Amino acid sequence: MKCRKKVRFNNKEEVEDYIRYRVDNPKGLEAYKCNLHSCWHMGHPKNYDNNPVARVNILLDELKD
Repeated sequence: MKCRKKVRFNNKEEVEDYIRYRVDNPKGLEAYKCNLHSCWHMGHPKNYDNNPVARVNILLDELKD
């Protein structure tokens, strides 16, 4: 999901409370800092260690926003 469409939170604690008390199936969701929007989002962790091309493409998509 594109970053601009995600819910924005002011801090990590807000995200964690939202995940804990408001999400029906929180399995695997975690809080992460969004430097692009200076806020916090929630999402599933992604590992780009073995796929730098995918990471670059995602960064380019974020710049378009």
